[in-house]
Amino acid sequence: MKRKISHANITMNPTIQKRESSLELLRIIAMLLVLMVHAGFKALGIPTVEEVASSPASSFLRFLSESVAIVCVNVFILITGWFGIRPKVSRFCGLVFQVVFIGAFIYLCLLLLGKTEPWGVNGWVRLLLFRRGLWFVSAYMVLYVLAPVLNAFVATAHQQTLRNVLLAFFAVQTLCGFCADYSFFGYGYTPLSFIGLYLLARYMSIYRSRFCTLNKWYDMTIYACSTLLTAVLSMVVIRYTHRDDSLYDYLSPIVIVSSVYFFLFFTKLSFHSKAVNWVASSAFAVYLFHCDPLFFDSYYLLPIKEFYVNDTLPMFVLHTACLMMAVFVLAIVVDKLRIAAFNIINRCFR
Repeated sequence: MKRKISHANITMNPTIQKRESSLELLRIIAMLLVLMVHAGFKALGIPTVEEVASSPASSFLRFLSESVAIVCVNVFILITGWFGIRPKVSRFCGLVFQVVFIGAFIYLCLLLLGKTEPWGVNGWVRLLLFRRGLWFVSAYMVLYVLAPVLNAFVATAHQQTLRNVLLAFFAVQTLCGFCADYSFFGYGYTPLSFIGLYLLARYMSIYRSRFCTLNKWYDMTIYACSTLLTAVLSMVVIRYTHRDDSLYDYLSPIVIVSSVYFFLFFTKLSFHSKAVNWVASSAFAVYLFHCDPLFFDSYYLLPIKEFYVNDTLPMFVLHTACLMMAVFVLAIVVDKLRIAAFNIINRCFR
């Protein structure tokens, strides 16, 4: 069968060029959803049995907002897989420099403001070896290194072989990772889950099977229904089984379906915007900035907790949205400084 090969390319830090902006917009939205998901259960916790029983409406809104946002990480990997990773040393060095630059920038700013203690050698070693709790960076680097192997498999395997591998992978992941909760699947926080999503996106990009060629509004309807289903089931499970857990693992089959069809909606849009592309080229910095260990608890999660305790619901939403946007803009600005610094260093070594 003749296959349609995509020649576009995407990285964690894409260069600004003349290109379609629909998936660049999705990259921005995915980072806003990361901020949103951390403003939900990460900051406030999962609604308890008592909260669900006494305040069902408020609890449902929290479940629903988490359901809307939980697709964020899966979508980011699907974007990467749609175009495929083409590993280059320069791009890998750019990613390393981005992680180190943003971590060092936050540390130095807080040090100058007297908000943190000076680092010893161990602190700098942790920064340089990515040992500061930024799990996505490490998982993505494994995917990046393995990309040539995955690309070679996709290029040589028959469509049916690739489809069977995907069906087997997601069946095993669902049974062993989601249902049986084997630790090596890590709730979807591992390179193993990233590999599955990457191969799925490559399959969709190349073969355009029937399930991914629906009308874009069907895609959005499936996403909306899956999102609602996750929220309802989670609330019911907690209310009637008294289990303090949820269906919000990244490898949950419903979350994966939501992620895929949310992603597919944007593949069917077509427009160009220099502004969107410019912002999207620094979108990953939003994750690095707000999840930095020196920033995350004290300057992101703590204010949200205080808003929730002290504000009415409308004011809580307003204050949290303003905080999210402030963090987003600040991260983009800092990353533009990083890009300028990296370009200067590049020119010095040419």
